[in-house]
Order: sequence, then C-alpha cells, then structure tokens
Amino acid sequence: MKIIFKIFFIFLIFVFEVKSEMIVLDELKNPGKTIQGQQWSFITDGVMGGLSEGRVKLDNIENIPCYRMIGNVTTENNGGFIQIRALIKPKIKIKEYEGIFAYIYGNNKNYNFFIRTQRTAAPWQYYSYEFLAPNKWIEIRAPFSKFKKSNFYQPKNLSNQKMKSIGFVAGFEDFKADICLAKIGLY
Repeated sequence: MKIIFKIFFIFLIFVFEVKSEMIVLDELKNPGKTIQGQQWSFITDGVMGGLSEGRVKLDNIENIPCYRMIGNVTTENNGGFIQIRALIKPKIKIKEYEGIFAYIYGNNKNYNFFIRTQRTAAPWQYYSYEFLAPNKWIEIRAPFSKFKKSNFYQPKNLSNQKMKSIGFVAGFEDFKADICLAKIGLY
C-alpha cells in the first residue's frame, strides 16, 4: 500500500508541475541592473542597417521611478525596432513560472516583451508577446502560453526551455515610442 501511495504522489508531481513563487527581476532599487546584477542595454535596428533612433533614461512619472524608452521607430531600410534588454544569469527555467508581469506607463501604442532562450541562437529569433500600453500606470501580465515564436523552426512550446534574456520592445511599425517600465518580474 505504501508503494502505491508513493507512486501516486510522484505521478501527481509530474502531472501538476509546482510553480515557483513570484520573482521580481527589477524594480529600480539598483537602477540600471537587475536583481541578478545584469546590466540593461539599449539596442536599435541600426545593428542590422535600420534607421530607428531612441534612448532609455531614468525618469520619474507620477512619483514612480522608471526606465523611460523614447524614440522614433521606423521600418525604413528594413528596420523597425528599439529595445531595452537584460541577460538572465543564471538562466531561469520557464516551466517554473506562468509568465511575465510588468508595471508600465505608455502612450497608447503597442509594445512587446521578447524572450530569448538557449534555442534562439540567431539575432532574429525570439518569442514575443504584444500588449497595449495605455497612458496610465498599469500592470501587464503576459502568460508564457501566449508568446509567439518568430521563426517556424523554433520550438513552439517555451515550457521546457530556459530564459537567457528578456527584452522590452517598441517596433514593427512607424511610430513615436514613449514607454516607462517601473517593475518587471515573473509570476
């Protein structure tokens, strides 16, 4: 009887994966660095010949400190994005969480979260989640099950992968980007 109980218990563990508690990756306690000590970097499509321009700066909107990414996104010359990105070291097992949360303030435009994993080796490979950033502070929740792969040859499912970077992206159309990120983590 004890063996049957142990086998049943092990079965339940595999069927119902235990998720980790929420983790905050950055809430600007040490501006410019994640809780893992990784630097945020600003990237534009200029690395591929694009013409988008922008910058990220520390700001304060309605008494809330944030990273503010502003710029001109243009699809001219095969371009179309600006981004802030941080490496994840050590890498985080995606299956231990349900998704990404972020506290943001925008300009009523669409933005994206980008995740890169050990299976996204090329620069054009990522998993993305699009969201609307209204002109007020809100919390966005982006479930990993809703992220879309950028290329057909990537694995569709993120759950068995490890996250190696997280990005916050303005792109894919011509517009003026202006978005603030006050807190980001996993739930």
